[in-house]
Amino acid sequence: MHKKKTVSMVFMAALLVSLGLADISTAQKADSLDKKAEEIAAAAAVTSNHPEIPEGVSCNDCHTMTIDANTTATQVWLGGEYLGKAEGEGRMSDEQLWAEINKLLGGGKAGTKTYVLATSMNNRPLSTTAEWTFDPGRRMLYGVHEMNTEKLAHIKANPFVSLNWHDEYAGIDGPYRCCQIKGRCELLDGQHPDFEKILIEFAPYEDAATRMMPQNPTPEQREEVLTRVRETFKKRFLMSRITIDRITIVNKDFISKGFRNVQRWERANTGEKP
Repeated sequence: MHKKKTVSMVFMAALLVSLGLADISTAQKADSLDKKAEEIAAAAAVTSNHPEIPEGVSCNDCHTMTIDANTTATQVWLGGEYLGKAEGEGRMSDEQLWAEINKLLGGGKAGTKTYVLATSMNNRPLSTTAEWTFDPGRRMLYGVHEMNTEKLAHIKANPFVSLNWHDEYAGIDGPYRCCQIKGRCELLDGQHPDFEKILIEFAPYEDAATRMMPQNPTPEQREEVLTRVRETFKKRFLMSRITIDRITIVNKDFISKGFRNVQRWERANTGEKP
């Protein structure tokens, strides 16, 4: 009997300690959740007292990430001592830079190019290719896409995107031209008031209408076919409108003009929504 009583007392004591520790643990977790995650550098390592990190969650889901702009290679190319240029030397003015960007990316229907698009959803990246047309006046890109694709699902979940366009590699002696774009993407359906206007002004949708045109169409026949095609696009496609927040352009020819071969423009106020 005495032995049973002793075991029972030990069990009860262990249970009380366990409950007490559980209460403390719960309080600690609640306290840690109440604390706002602090700003950290991109190169920061997880500390030993960091709360458990659930699968699929990354640092930037909780923390504001900062990048050391003084040590990255790109920052050296942009403004450090590089290729015979002193620090800060060889930068273009915004006016000069946008003249070069407009020349590289073109504009209007004839300037439509194939870009590599990078998106991310649930910390799972995706790269795809698609066509966009550059609008130099608004500094935006417009694309037309089939509905229900993986990249559109990504954009709906996370509107922040990155794009790249480049010449094919032709050896170390060039020519070498490319641009890297960061921006915010908005998806417009056929009911959006800007959809048809952008389609007419920037998207080369007429290419899809050529096979439907009669031989030697009259202006009336041509417009009738184009109207039908636009209505089809409204029903079957979504339009992406990308606001360019940052564009980095690389062009080896800049060196011969007295500039750095890497130049960058950034929008002053980006906001958080496209």
